[in-house]
Amino acid sequence: MKLKYSLLAAAATVAFAPAAHAYKGLYGSIGAGLSYMVEERDVSNDGTGVGPFLFDSSADYDKGIGIYTALGYAWGNNWRTELEFSYRVNDIDQIDPSDAFSGIPAGSISGDTQSYAVLVNALYDIDLGSVFTPYIGGGFGIASVDHNINGSAINAAPTPTLAIAYNDSDTTIAYQGIAGVAVALAENLALDLSYRYFGTAKGKIDGALNGSPALYDVAYSTHNLFAGLRWNFGAAPAAAPAVQYKDCWDGSSVPVSAECPPQLIEEVAAVDLDPVNFTVYFDYDKSNLTDQALTLIQEAAARALENDIDTVVVQGNTDTSGSSAYNQALSERRGRVVRDALVANGVAADRIRVDAFGETNPAKPTADGVREPLNRRSDVTISFE
Repeated sequence: MKLKYSLLAAAATVAFAPAAHAYKGLYGSIGAGLSYMVEERDVSNDGTGVGPFLFDSSADYDKGIGIYTALGYAWGNNWRTELEFSYRVNDIDQIDPSDAFSGIPAGSISGDTQSYAVLVNALYDIDLGSVFTPYIGGGFGIASVDHNINGSAINAAPTPTLAIAYNDSDTTIAYQGIAGVAVALAENLALDLSYRYFGTAKGKIDGALNGSPALYDVAYSTHNLFAGLRWNFGAAPAAAPAVQYKDCWDGSSVPVSAECPPQLIEEVAAVDLDPVNFTVYFDYDKSNLTDQALTLIQEAAARALENDIDTVVVQGNTDTSGSSAYNQALSERRGRVVRDALVANGVAADRIRVDAFGETNPAKPTADGVREPLNRRSDVTISFE
């Protein structure tokens, strides 16, 4: 006797609910922490000021402090852009010795260097589906670097006593690299821990050398460790509801809104066999088969092999979260893993064709960037001779 089977397309195998959609909207942040001037910041004079003397050395600074505040927008796809204002200040410790110059040691020099910066940052959140969200990014803008430095020391000839002063500011290009992690504290509030490398183009600073006007080249860059708070101005997105399943007579599971496969019906003729159709669902951004999916494929293959299989078509699909190119490759992997499972259960490989549709063939149409569990699937159709 030949048997007629029909397996409904909604035979789902998603074991876990997807994570909540990323927040989309305005946010604000504020933070403060330690600012470390990069060691041996260059400071040099072009030879003006005192005869032929060329002052060329580097400055060391004590650890300082920094603060920042930012207003940003989260785009709902893990990317954020923001406008940041920051301030840093470090006290000078000494100017190092160099050729024909004995340096100005600690205690013989005083003052500080401050910076005020406005930058536009672009940041990418790495969604781990937990309270911890690492992120990376960078910024570009302008900064005003203000030096207030005075010192003197006994030096070798031709200038035995050397008095250095540069009390001026310079506005120049600024940049930074950022790496951090946000720790969720409440629905719209997170602790923000970050490292930032902040620097500017080398500035030209007016000053004096032994009382005579002089021009200095001064470099500025810092390492920064900040802790702060970030809060969303809008409501946090609701978590996507978990897909609920029910068990059917044949041991498979389907969503509660779907029909179970019909009971086996005997057919005398084999020529009218309908195709076997079923669907394998996947977790978010995954292409591996769950235990339920493996069981579903095994049972479908066993029933299909009782008849003469003509063709098997496996169609891989994704939701719209992520880029089109990435989703195309993901749908190919989802199609191949189902094909390999069918072959492992006795279906001839030369009877199987795999098509990959990426995000272009949704079972449930959605906007771009939406994680929809019903679209993360491979559809299988087994036809008979």
